[in-house]
Amino acid sequence: MSARTVSTRRTATAVAGALLATGALLSVSACGSGQISQTANQVAAVNGANQTFVDQKITLSDVHVLAPVSGGQGRLAFVLTNLNPLQGDRLTSITDEKSRRATISGDTTLAASGSLYGTAPTGSNSAAPGVTRLTVTVPVDSTWRPGLTNKLWFHLEKAGSLPIDVPIDAGAAPASAAGITVTGGEHGGDHGEGSGH
Repeated sequence: MSARTVSTRRTATAVAGALLATGALLSVSACGSGQISQTANQVAAVNGANQTFVDQKITLSDVHVLAPVSGGQGRLAFVLTNLNPLQGDRLTSITDEKSRRATISGDTTLAASGSLYGTAPTGSNSAAPGVTRLTVTVPVDSTWRPGLTNKLWFHLEKAGSLPIDVPIDAGAAPASAAGITVTGGEHGGDHGEGSGH
């Protein structure tokens, strides 16, 4: 074997090694940059479901059943917002997949550009300024478990029936429901009875 052949072989091996190393480096850096950009765009986790019904100009935010659940009934937290600045609406009922109706107490009129708030968690101020608070309970059976969702329909007079997949709260802090302020300490009976303006 000539010296020239050995030299050529060593050069080819060195070039191939360099190309493999460069490819591996590019692969790792591309993978890492992809992970960073995906993480940077993630939205912070919240307890409830969110849905915007563009055609009906309605938004449902932070919809979830509050913990604890007792007696086959769960208290429903939500923010129902009317994005229409000219026309009001009214929440007529809330039903589940078995057509069972929620119990709703309070004024269900949804003003133009206004919002309705569901039940406040225990330990929160259910009569926060500027908040139209309802007391809402829904039937909860064995199909409601933390980590799963159940479909509810919000029925409005003008916007129609709006479906949303609703989770059950695993027992997070009271401030998880929008439209409330934490008062410190537990107030067992303070579930926001009445319309709570």
